[in-house]
Amino acid sequence: MKITVSIPVKISKKIFKIDKSFSTKSEITKRTVEVSNAFGIGVDEAKNFEIFKDFTIDINPKDIVYITGESGSGKSVLLRELTNKLSCIDEFGKVIRDSDLRIDDNEILVEGVGKDTKDALNILSMAGLNEAFLFLRHYKELSDGQRYRYKIAKMLDSKKNTWVMDEFCSTLDRITAKVVAYCVQKVARKQGKTVLVATTHDDLLYDLNPNIHIEKRFGYDFRINYYKYEPRDCSLLKDILIEEGSVKDYKKLMHFHYRSSSLAFTKKIYVAKIKDELVGIIVYGSPYFNLKARNYALPQYSGKITKDKMVIINRDFLRIWRVIVLPKYRSIGLGVKLVKDTLPLVNVPYVETIAIMAKYNPFFEKAGMIRINAPEIERDRSYRKNLERLENLGFNLDLLSSKKHSLMIINQLREDQIEELKRIIHKNFMAKKFRGNSLLKSIEQDDKDAMAEALKRHRLNPVYLLWKNPAFKEYPEPFYM
Repeated sequence: MKITVSIPVKISKKIFKIDKSFSTKSEITKRTVEVSNAFGIGVDEAKNFEIFKDFTIDINPKDIVYITGESGSGKSVLLRELTNKLSCIDEFGKVIRDSDLRIDDNEILVEGVGKDTKDALNILSMAGLNEAFLFLRHYKELSDGQRYRYKIAKMLDSKKNTWVMDEFCSTLDRITAKVVAYCVQKVARKQGKTVLVATTHDDLLYDLNPNIHIEKRFGYDFRINYYKYEPRDCSLLKDILIEEGSVKDYKKLMHFHYRSSSLAFTKKIYVAKIKDELVGIIVYGSPYFNLKARNYALPQYSGKITKDKMVIINRDFLRIWRVIVLPKYRSIGLGVKLVKDTLPLVNVPYVETIAIMAKYNPFFEKAGMIRINAPEIERDRSYRKNLERLENLGFNLDLLSSKKHSLMIINQLREDQIEELKRIIHKNFMAKKFRGNSLLKSIEQDDKDAMAEALKRHRLNPVYLLWKNPAFKEYPEPFYM
């Protein structure tokens, strides 16, 4: 319900009253005289322009305040006045304005926020920066819209109690603006922050989900709407249609999957669309036949792999091979929706997946899958031992994905150390399906560039997740810690 706010009877330190006006007069020139004569106004008489008169508002800590209005209506003035008043009250804590942020041009995004990599990726994603290559770029390399989003990421990471943003999301396309607005309010409410934003755009009301909406008009006219907060999904999810897709659909999005883009033994593909735009895809395929984590969670499938055992595993399991979401639609729960809504459609007792990104983004678990923390499933002893051997040769394990780093070390190795490196690569860094390819042949011919390329393929700690279909009640529940 919209209400026009007047001065309340009860005054407390959370209720703010603002009266703001400007007094101006013009200089006498030929043109100003002509204008004054045309409109019947005194050219050099002082004029008083009231922007706010008896403006009164009740703001509490943890409120989200959304100020909208046409350009020049006084939104920024109101934002500044409210910020100054909130800064004087201990309950609102320390205040940070987006205009206060100063960022080094050479700052790397993933290094600039968060206490660790997982935290940094989450913060950047919440600010609408979801493209993997962006995480590695310097601030000076970003577009204006990307710089704006990085400033929001810095604000989310600031530990300040009150966030103030003028021209909120004005440089962003409206879909990205809705995603950012949704994520900002989500983080703010989770962390108990107060948020004040001002913008000419009034299309963010649903996704910002404010407690207070101030509609500023010209002159001192305004309206204030107070809302009771109710959690809700991003508005974009309401328009999502999930339906069966094809390999042709996958090829349109596969370049957004940063590891291997090839598919094998595909069984089911589902796509997410907004109107006619393809925004996400999930691919189900055949399972691996022997997994330590599965054997741990479901011992009845363990043991020697025979043809009969392979038939049973193929019958009872599907594996999620790929989940890809268009970058601008990430962070609003679309990945969760793709998994959650399609799991029952594949009609098998169990669905499993092995994913490295699950370490940083728990969307599989949010969709209902269970993380299996089985002993020794992430690294076998032989692999760990060979990693130690690489360290003894001088390699920094955290930099194996850097070809430049690996080449620098390789060029310093003796002949016997090169032979040792080749054995390590052959055993641990080249999957069986690559054993006969040109890269391995180049390594056998002492090609150092090929050795560095192979080290980029080192296995990271994967996460194994499992979902039991409740429709198959006769099948056992998985064991997990």
